[in-house]
Amino acid sequence: MNSLVSSKQTNCASHPWPVGKSFLWLCMILLGTLSAKAQDTLTNGNFPPPAIPVSVYATAATEPVTVDGKLNETDWQKAPIVSQFFRTEPRQGGSYKFATQVRILFDKKNIYFGVFCKDSTGRKGIRVQDLRRDFLFGQNDIFFVQLDPQNLQRFCVSFQTTPYGNQRDLQVFDDDIRDNDWDALWKVRTQITDSGYYAEFAIPFVSLRYNKPKETDSVSWGITFSRLARRSYEQTVFPAIPQAFSPYRMAYAAQLKGLKLPPPSINLRVQPYSLFQYDKTTNAANETSAKSNIKFGGELKWAINPHSVLDATFNTDFAQADVDRAVNNLTRFNVFFPERRQFFLENSGVYAGNVDGIRPFFSRTIGLACYSCKYRRWI
Repeated sequence: MNSLVSSKQTNCASHPWPVGKSFLWLCMILLGTLSAKAQDTLTNGNFPPPAIPVSVYATAATEPVTVDGKLNETDWQKAPIVSQFFRTEPRQGGSYKFATQVRILFDKKNIYFGVFCKDSTGRKGIRVQDLRRDFLFGQNDIFFVQLDPQNLQRFCVSFQTTPYGNQRDLQVFDDDIRDNDWDALWKVRTQITDSGYYAEFAIPFVSLRYNKPKETDSVSWGITFSRLARRSYEQTVFPAIPQAFSPYRMAYAAQLKGLKLPPPSINLRVQPYSLFQYDKTTNAANETSAKSNIKFGGELKWAINPHSVLDATFNTDFAQADVDRAVNNLTRFNVFFPERRQFFLENSGVYAGNVDGIRPFFSRTIGLACYSCKYRRWI
């Protein structure tokens, strides 16, 4: 009996390799599973915002920047390039076909974005169907930049352009409520080449709302970039944002650093107008009478601080509003016409709700005598 036990013990001790090899295989399988799970999450699922956001840096311009879409100034060549984009459409993650490069400059008045959207087919690959200001998203090749100057992570302003230089700007709240009627003062110029197209943005600091920094070197803004190549409907974004969200999801935003903001100044915008009316009538006796009327008024917008904006109007000209679309309404319900008057569009998205068709505050009822218009907000 003793010799049998001793023999078994010796046999086990003399062949230890199966246990060690099995443990090694188990570790490899576990690591492979975790790696595949992480890759699957990055490719197919959602992932949380990074604990430490990615940083991008703006460079001070040493010479005047001419906004012409050519990016031929020396400062553009010295500025760091942002090119690590992440694909969200048509499938999340993986390699993408259309590469994009972004550079950032600033001076005492503007922040500049120099963009090169690569496309080997050049002009033949461009897809632009909507040439209007505030064009519809999804119909054109687009590059757009989102800024969150106050680091709220729930709000951003977006500046967008096509290869032909069409402008679109909007305010976005919580990645869901979008105010497409918001308009800012900014400039963009583009240039199409055989290898893609360039876009050069100039956004005045006075068009943005930001907090006055306590320290000059502590400025940090939330920022995201995105590009839509309409031909293949390939959308890329920087930094990485899950496909379930849009590039307006500022919780994933990178941090823009290196800015030196200009000293505070009076941010005042005055828009006067005049309206002249001339009437001439002739009666049956061929007697002619004429009368004229002139009307003056205007609007004033004063950004008192990043949190308060004063809008004032005098003798408002409601005729300046865009003409509503023609609608043949054959139903028993009123037709909802959105607000078009610039005076009422400042941060109007704050009052919007998440339920389609319901407006807690509808400014279109102001200045209108039509009683039924009061109920259009419920349609």
